[in-house]
Parts: sequence; C-alpha cells; structure tokens
Amino acid sequence: MGEFQVIRIHADTAHKRGVQYGKQAKEKIYDGIENYRNYFASKGKTWEETCEAAMLFVPDIKECMPEILEEAQGIAEGAGVAFPELMVLNSRYELTNYPNKPHECTTGAILPEASRNNGTYMVKNWDYKPGVLKNIVILHIEDEQGTRVMGLTEAGQMVREGFNSNGIGLCNNYIESIWDGPGAGIPVCFLRRRVLASKTYEEAFAWLTGIKRSVSNNMLLVSAEGKAIDVEATPMGYDLKKPIGGILTHANHFTVAPEKDRNPWEKMAKNRDIRLADLLYHRRTTIDVEYLIECLRDHEYYPSAICNHNYTDSENMNQVMTVASLIVDFADKSAWICKGNPCTGTYKKYQL
Repeated sequence: MGEFQVIRIHADTAHKRGVQYGKQAKEKIYDGIENYRNYFASKGKTWEETCEAAMLFVPDIKECMPEILEEAQGIAEGAGVAFPELMVLNSRYELTNYPNKPHECTTGAILPEASRNNGTYMVKNWDYKPGVLKNIVILHIEDEQGTRVMGLTEAGQMVREGFNSNGIGLCNNYIESIWDGPGAGIPVCFLRRRVLASKTYEEAFAWLTGIKRSVSNNMLLVSAEGKAIDVEATPMGYDLKKPIGGILTHANHFTVAPEKDRNPWEKMAKNRDIRLADLLYHRRTTIDVEYLIECLRDHEYYPSAICNHNYTDSENMNQVMTVASLIVDFADKSAWICKGNPCTGTYKKYQL
C-alpha cells in the first residue's frame, strides 16, 4: 500500500503556509476537487450550487478565525485552484452530512493509569470513501511562534486530526443528530486546524465547545498531561463523555444522550466503540503501541469492524473502508501512521 506523502510547511504568516501547502499538494488537490465534483453530481447537485453552499461558511470563519481563512486562501493560491472549490474540500463534511448513515471512524484515548510506562496515547481508524485514499497527506506545520502540528487530511483540507508540540491532540468521528441541516457556522476542518494551534488543553476545549455549527460532530481531545474528554456536539449544544479507568472510546453514535441520533437507526450497528473499549480494558495497565496496532487491526463484526472493509472498489466514492490509521504517542512526540487497512498495511513512525 505504500506511504502517504508528507507535506512540510514552515513560514511566518498563515498565507505563506497555505501557499507552501498548495504548491506541494497541487496534483492531489486537483484530483480531490474532481472527485467531489463527480460525487455531488451523482447526488443531483451542480458544481456551481455546491461551491455557493461552501462559500456561505466564509463570513463566520472570517469573523471567528481570520488567520485560518488566510491559510486556506493561500492553499488555493499555491495550488492554482478557485477558492470556492477549495472551500468545497474544506466543508465536504457539512455538505455531505445529511441525510447520511454514519459509518466513519473509531477513536480512543489511553491515559497513563491504563498504559505501560505511564504513557498517553490517542488512536483513530479513519473510515471514509476509498476514492480519497490516494489523496490523503500527512501535514507537518510549523508556525511563526514555533508551534509544530502533525496530522492527517485530504489534500487541500486543513489538518483533520493529529497533535501539536504543546501536547494537544484531536481526533474526530462522524455523528448525525435530529438538528443537522444546511446553514452557516464553522466547518469542522477549520475548527480542527484552530484547535491544533492551541497552546493549552483549556484553550482547545473552549474552541471545541464555543463555536457555531450547522451539523453535529464528535471530537476527542487528548493532552500530553494525561487528560482526555470526548465532546458530542450538535448545533444545539454538546455533551461530554469522560474516561473510565484511563480509557475513552467513541464511534458514530451519541452515547451520552442517545435520543439525539436521527431516527431510525435500528439497522446501524453500534459496536465498534464498545469492542475497542473491551480490547483496551483487557490489557489495562500494559497497553503500548504494539498492542494498539493489534486493536486497530481487529475484525470482530467484519466487514463493519474497527478495521473497516465495507468496499469492493478502491476508487469508489460511495463505499467505506479504513483509509488511514493513526496512533499518537505523546511522551515520544511521535505518530505511527498506516496507509489503508491496518490489517494489510504497515505502520510507520513519524516524529513531530
């Protein structure tokens, strides 16, 4: 399966960082735009109306986090693409969120009391459309203040999940609530980038819980200090899920207030978070990177497993597979990343 392209960015302004990113990922950004052009066309939406919907988010972004907007504008300039098209990439979660059945992603945090050698870890299996696999990149960003960020994303998007040199980590899950729909607010790609620029856990938490949103999203915040909290957010507010015994897991449904799920969900299996928790509790106090890899390769409930195999076509934009797997080791300031299904791929270590 190989490895993901690493995009290295180091500049003293947000716009310059974006330009560096866009130039390095140019071909993948083009391909990603074409993928979504075809995807939305298959759903009966013209590219023009899709771009117009994406641009509705810009006023809120400009007001709330102008420096992140400048970075996005730089990406478009560096890649030589129209800014509305780049906005589609960065708001695809919102634009494709309803009405959908969520099948994406399993996440977890392991705190010092549950791990070997008092380590803190964050894990995610990113389940998404097979057609994006070839366009996923690893971003390594350094800003003018010396904050370094490493994470995964689709080329052209702001960083989706990862961690920074201040010890802040974030990963996410698709969830859908009864209040989701079209509207303005801050797209999750922009929110995640801003959170991963945070200096402290408290600053990151304030961003996760304090912004306006049009659709629901689950966000797992982890700190090198050995803290973690899961935020089940909707356009109407949020609920918090806390670790038990130093372990916290999540998948694609509400757990604090299950009634918020859009109904009917009877046919959707709600088991991956429970399965991951069971695996982790089984080895509580001895969990390490080697065992986390074993957990992320798990096939219980196949094909809707932690290692997801709900696809037959590697180019498909309507099926689901595990496109990437991530393990963050906060003590070592490193990430272990696997391209594609963990069961067939190889984890490579990347140093922050």
